[in-house]
Amino acid sequence: MVREMIGKTKNAKVKSLPWLRRMTVLLVCLLLSEVFIFTVTYRHLNQSIQNERIDSIEQMSTLISEKLLLLRQTYEDKVRQAALVITSNHVQSLDQGQELLLAFEQLYLLAEDGSCISLTGERIVLSESEEIKMLKSSDEIRTDFCTVQAKGDFWVFMSPISDVTIDGKEFFGVIMLVDANSYAEAAATALYENQGASYVVDQQGVIELRPTESTANEYFGGYNLLHTLQEKKVDKRQILALQQGLEQQHKVESIAKIDGEIWRIQSFPESGGNSIVIAVPISITAVATFDGMRNVIIMIGLTLLTVVAIAAVWICYYVKKGQQIKLEQAKATLKSDFMNKVSHDIRTPLTAVIGLNDLLLHNVDKPDIVADCARKAKKSGEYLISIINDVLDMSRIESGKLRISHTAFDMKELLDTVIQLETYSSCKKALNFHLDCPDRIHRGYLGDAVRIKQCLVNLISNAIKFTPEEGGVTLTYRECQESVTYTRACFMVEDTGIGMSEEFMQQMFHPFEQEQSSLTSAHVGSGLGLAIVHSLVSLMNGTIHVESELNQGSKFVIELPLERIELSESKPEKGQSNELPEYMRGKRILLAEDNEINREIVAALLSGLGFSVDGAVNGAEAVERFLSSSMGYYSIILMDIQMPVMNGLEAVAAIRSSAHMDAQSIPIIALSANAFEEDVEKSLAHGMQAHISKPVNLEAVKKIFIQYIH
Repeated sequence: MVREMIGKTKNAKVKSLPWLRRMTVLLVCLLLSEVFIFTVTYRHLNQSIQNERIDSIEQMSTLISEKLLLLRQTYEDKVRQAALVITSNHVQSLDQGQELLLAFEQLYLLAEDGSCISLTGERIVLSESEEIKMLKSSDEIRTDFCTVQAKGDFWVFMSPISDVTIDGKEFFGVIMLVDANSYAEAAATALYENQGASYVVDQQGVIELRPTESTANEYFGGYNLLHTLQEKKVDKRQILALQQGLEQQHKVESIAKIDGEIWRIQSFPESGGNSIVIAVPISITAVATFDGMRNVIIMIGLTLLTVVAIAAVWICYYVKKGQQIKLEQAKATLKSDFMNKVSHDIRTPLTAVIGLNDLLLHNVDKPDIVADCARKAKKSGEYLISIINDVLDMSRIESGKLRISHTAFDMKELLDTVIQLETYSSCKKALNFHLDCPDRIHRGYLGDAVRIKQCLVNLISNAIKFTPEEGGVTLTYRECQESVTYTRACFMVEDTGIGMSEEFMQQMFHPFEQEQSSLTSAHVGSGLGLAIVHSLVSLMNGTIHVESELNQGSKFVIELPLERIELSESKPEKGQSNELPEYMRGKRILLAEDNEINREIVAALLSGLGFSVDGAVNGAEAVERFLSSSMGYYSIILMDIQMPVMNGLEAVAAIRSSAHMDAQSIPIIALSANAFEEDVEKSLAHGMQAHISKPVNLEAVKKIFIQYIH
């Protein structure tokens, strides 16, 4: 039965595949057909639009020609009529002519001696004109463009007259001056929303009149139209045809590509040997049609996008709905895995502390066991703090809150400190641990010495931890001066330990990643060390890489760019040590701590050093005790930060602002579990002299007391 069902399923799949293929082929063919039809339709539509554009330009040229013809006929009729009035009425004086031709403006008479005078007696000087010379032997109305001295350019209409003597002077012609702008407004004008233009061009191709506000001037801005077309690399045959049309005064039509734009250029003859040349970019002569076509395409595209978007939304909805549970499960697994690892790493040393405490309680009468349990409990507590610090550092790095300082430090002193910190651990395993550093190095740099030490200590601790007994661990330091002010410092931590696999090195800088082997299983750790080192090096604009093979050892290389400085020479104070001087015995200390056990522990430690301690359970009580004390009663104040009623910062502000004689001089030291750099800065900014992080380090307390208690 099962075989039969499997066979049916296979047959169904086999049958479905040809159907799917046929459907896919059909859809592809349909899509190709639609693309072909759309292409053909678009080309046909584009050709129709082009034909429409050509017809539109034809109509425009006809309108310009008819407008000029009508304007010319109007002025020709006027000048003809004026000549007829003069000859038919046998005008013999200018006053008589003025009375008869009062309705005519800008009317002048041409004398046989070449002078030109108006009916009011105004004399003008015309530029030379072949048309005026031909007027003497002509019986037709003539027109030309002339310049009148001191008046400007005019469109001149001339009519011949014969046997006319006025005021004893013979005249052979009547002229009428028309402002040249009247002609220009009709002949040289911007077309199609200032994209095209019509130009007045002479027989040599010189542009005599052009519109002032057309963008076509950007294409035809030259002095000679034919030369401009040559510069624009228009087809020579088209230029030659236009040249012949201008010279022979006949109509020419052409389509030319100029600066990537298709232009329709058309010329037709005009009076006086000039031609009107119309130039229009085809792409903008049918804007409405293109807009309509574009709108249709946009609507089709929007419709398709809407359909696709709706389909995508539904697909995403169902995909997300199907993956939501998996995602939540993955998040829960990651969270659970994180909590399990952190819980394990914290509970391991915590269990040791509690267990050793039980041993202490059951063996209080055995000093050797008590001492051994106390030492082991302290080491477990220190390890617990290191785990917590790693988790907090990683959290602050990932949230972007960890800051890198930029302070002066001594490189030689930094390296010596690192070696001192790790010498004891290496000696316990009989390892050959040493520093490989040149005798002469530059010592002064600006950077974060604390974070550099943290990185090196982390790498060296790992190397010592995972190197078998009697192996070797080497810290190598080299420097490469890149400029006058910067050096690339290179730190190499090399060991002869168990090495790492290629798979692990791909993810070694991820949090909680640890290589699994018989040796690593014997050691505990948070798995955050390398991740923190990698992040800190990146924050310091450096690089880190590793070379390793299984059972062949490992080499970590850190390179950091550091700014060089010159350290000021300072001599160490004579007799400086952490031993408390005799004058401190009996000094009174005010301790503000809300946690009863912590208060008892710190008070006991300080009493053991010979101090007298007064306790306060919150900031308000600390302020009250200080204000009620006499001058010099308290030598120093240890102030917790997080306390009820009044916190430590508020208490410090109240003390500093009080009228007590010691308000400004008494040293106040922060004693807080807040150990980050900004917490230290906040304490100092609120009037404290120093900041001690919990758990309390007795040696650090001694240094502070020696510095501030006098």
